[in-house]
Formats: sequence, structure tokens, C-alpha cells
Amino acid sequence: MNPKKTFYIVTVLWLLVFTGFIAYKEYTLQTGTEVVLKTVPVDPRDLFRGDYVILNYEISRLDLAEVPTENNLDIPGETEYFDYGDRIYLGLGLDEDGYGVPDRIYIEKPKDRLYLTGTIVGIRGDTRTEKVTLLVEYGIESYFVPEGRGRDIEKERWDGKAVDVEVVVDSRGNAVIKNLLIDGGEVEF
Repeated sequence: MNPKKTFYIVTVLWLLVFTGFIAYKEYTLQTGTEVVLKTVPVDPRDLFRGDYVILNYEISRLDLAEVPTENNLDIPGETEYFDYGDRIYLGLGLDEDGYGVPDRIYIEKPKDRLYLTGTIVGIRGDTRTEKVTLLVEYGIESYFVPEGRGRDIEKERWDGKAVDVEVVVDSRGNAVIKNLLIDGGEVEF
């Protein structure tokens, strides 16, 4: 095969990969369920990638004494079923203010309910004291913003304004960030 044909084939393959990734995210945005999640503050700047907001969610720290698990694992502090890198499925309910809140941790995908797919990145606590917390990532922990806006958003957060995220969750528990909200209003870029 000549080098020109090889170049065209590789280029087309890369374009298909990027197009597929974009189409997958767009499909989730169009067909998924919208949920608003509360965040907690973190530093917004990376010298190599530019401005972005690191989003740490209240649902990223799951206290096993407060959030029950499936299959009779409702024993506070029970960690024998969880390990670093494990995939979990967090069932979501809505609180009185309309925020998505954890209501059950599943080890297998639940049927007929809204859930987020996450990966355990840490386990803190001591099973003897029954105070164990799972640290979980859902793939929506950073949001890129135009240059100079990351610090502005963080300033709003430190000034006491609520910074929330509106996400869309598909039927497989995958989430895509739709909007960044400050005090309930959409941040426009």
C-alpha cells in the first residue's frame, strides 16, 4: 500500500473515532434524564490544559452508614463488597429542592430507575467504628471554560454562591454535563 493511501485511511479512522465520541455525548444529551448536582469548591487552573473547573460533588463521598446498599448489604461500615477500582451504580432520588441525592448503592445495574455509574477511587474510614466512606468518580469531574473564567467561577463559589451542575444521565448511568449553574442561573460563555 502506498504512503498516501495509508495516510488517508488513518485520517479517516481518526475522524470516525472523534465523530463517534461526539455523537455518543450528543445522544446522551438528547435522550437522557436531567439532574442537578451540588458541588464543593476545588482549584480551577491547570497550566497545560487552560482554565477549567474541577467539580467535586456531594455524591462523590458516600457514607455507608447513611446510604444503603443492595442485596442486604445495609450493615453500616460494610466494605467487604467494595474495593478500589470497583464499578458501582448510585441510585438517585430528588430532595425537596430538586437536587439529585444518593438513595442506594448498587453493585449490579439497577432496572427501571435513575442511576449514575461510578468507579471507587478511595475508601476512607474504619470498619470497627462503622464510619466508612467511599470516594467515587463519575466521569464528570472537570468542566472546561473559556480562558480567565475558571477563577471567576471559583471566586463566585468562595463568595458563598451555590455552584451546581446540570447533568444528563442516559439509560446506562453515563452522565454528561449540560450546564454550569451559579445560584440557579445558567453560566453563559
